[in-house]
Amino acid sequence: MTVQSVAVVGAGLCGLTAAIRLAQAGIQVELFEASPKPGGRTRSFIDKASGELCDNGPHLLIGAYQATQQLLSDCNATSNLVWQPSLKLPLWDVERNHFQLFPAPWLPFPLALLMAVRSLPAHGWASAVAMLRLARALNQDHPADTSVSDLIRLYDIPPTLVSDMLEPICLGSMNEDIHSADASTFKRILRESFASKKTARLGWFNAPLDLALIKPLVERAEQLGVNIRTRQRVRSLKKEADAVLVNGDLYDAVVIALPAFAADALLDRESQSETRCITNVHLWFEANPGLPETFVGGIRTTGQWFFDITAQMQQQELPLYHICAVISADEQDMDDATLLELVTHELNLICNSSTHLSPCHFRIIREKRATVLVRKHDASQMASVRMIDATEQPLPGELPATIEFAVQRGEKAAIEVLKLLL
Repeated sequence: MTVQSVAVVGAGLCGLTAAIRLAQAGIQVELFEASPKPGGRTRSFIDKASGELCDNGPHLLIGAYQATQQLLSDCNATSNLVWQPSLKLPLWDVERNHFQLFPAPWLPFPLALLMAVRSLPAHGWASAVAMLRLARALNQDHPADTSVSDLIRLYDIPPTLVSDMLEPICLGSMNEDIHSADASTFKRILRESFASKKTARLGWFNAPLDLALIKPLVERAEQLGVNIRTRQRVRSLKKEADAVLVNGDLYDAVVIALPAFAADALLDRESQSETRCITNVHLWFEANPGLPETFVGGIRTTGQWFFDITAQMQQQELPLYHICAVISADEQDMDDATLLELVTHELNLICNSSTHLSPCHFRIIREKRATVLVRKHDASQMASVRMIDATEQPLPGELPATIEFAVQRGEKAAIEVLKLLL
């Protein structure tokens, strides 16, 4: 029997996932990547001043990311993840200083979550009761154009609960403000994130993504016989009878696992994607700033999340201490000097620093098309059924652009190909 061949265009997380799942099913896979190495937006880089291998920005995972965890398990890389024993969300604002959402691990989770919300400073029973109203809303139908802020108004959610919990979750998971974020996707995030003690916890990689995520996937793909062709830009796709012509070679099917803007250009189609910028402010210090937790969420601060990269990477003898401040859905037009001063000031407040610490080195990375927003778009099939579109275009009700969504898109594309060929 002739071995079926598939081209996967794009060696980011989605493309690597699709290639692995297809190769596991006995398909011959060619993986095309225009860049010098696989990884897409999950690649790492060497910061020349510090000599450190670091990511564009830190990533938090939630326990509900089942597809990601299974993929890492299949690639013998589960040890690259660090998980909280149970949910703990450290927060800070200028009026209440440090506090945290910490459901008691010995109580049934729904009760523990309500008690934890009630115990937050400036909350009480009003917030706990509002959580119950919101929980009921998660399984109810709402009009297609309902936003997260509409949901908040409809169920009379107190402003403090919005600022302390719902806004950070919306920004962190959807990279979008509550006023425009899709309610159906947000409800799915809440349902999956807070379904149980196991899903309601946070995790992170203990090494840069190049090493902790991409390297194990590349090694697994190569073990399965996937031919990874870097520095190979696909410039044309053409339907040929029961095959597709890719850069002059014939394949039985093609998976397009590119960023939306690159896929639109390749397919010569009008873009339907709306993106948002994520800004990561990397700060290196000679002395330990003393961030009290591995990460802290800032309430009403410019830097929305502050990560202690030194602690997160579990490196014991780094010459410098590395902190990264993350700004989701960054639509500010702020110059680097102003942003650096503002974020450094906020970090000093959060760390209760008696002497103002200044970074000895910094790097600001603005990913202008970091994520594609959840939007309605034409999801009709492409001109050829042998071209599987796995681009990042989340529909209302689907997961937003996250590591988990990339893995799910890769697996879905592989399933579609297998249905077509086998």
